[in-house]
Amino acid sequence: MDARRNLYVAAFVGASLSYIFNVLAFTGTFDVFRWFVFAVVFLGFTFGFEKFIGWQTR
Repeated sequence: MDARRNLYVAAFVGASLSYIFNVLAFTGTFDVFRWFVFAVVFLGFTFGFEKFIGWQTR
């Protein structure tokens, strides 16, 4: 579980940094609520795809 947690954290940090820099570059403003929604959707899709792939490879 430790390696999986590290992958989730690394993916979350990378996606968050990408989101923040892109939002700042294109809009010039940052909204914490929109970032929170992005984070929830990103982690939801990541977890969902992991479960889907696990179900397919069983």
